[in-house]
Amino acid sequence: MRSLPVVTLLAVLCSISVSTQEALPNPISAAYATTLSSLQTARSPQDIHRMVEAMDAPDWVSIAPTGEHMSRSEAEKQLAGLLSIPTGQRPIPNQKLIYASQHGSHLLAVYWVYRTTPQGAVGSIVRDSWSQTPAGWRRSMHEKLFPDRLLTLP
Repeated sequence: MRSLPVVTLLAVLCSISVSTQEALPNPISAAYATTLSSLQTARSPQDIHRMVEAMDAPDWVSIAPTGEHMSRSEAEKQLAGLLSIPTGQRPIPNQKLIYASQHGSHLLAVYWVYRTTPQGAVGSIVRDSWSQTPAGWRRSMHEKLFPDRLLTLP
């Protein structure tokens, strides 16, 4: 069974602090923040669906470091698994924007995503592609560039 860690999916939902060459457009920054908030308060699969619908394009795809693809409906099913964790106790990873670039109606956001473990910070780099649609900005691709690993200097 194909599965990405829930933390990976959560990572795409966290707000991003912007300190980069180009700031994210306000609607995209707001989408990350609103989605994280919604994930923390979701009580049903319908809440998860509304949250994903507000951020991601219908043809959204997640690409794992192994090259595996996950559809939006598969991601929704995995995110629904978080409903078994009490509100306010769901894991919240941290993010740091590395790069953002907007070209017309397309935007690319690259960021570190990590969580703190007893062994230290564990994380990866993520690249999200966004497009301006009639419904507003929607994310079309989420790509994790390497598997979660301990982030240490050589």
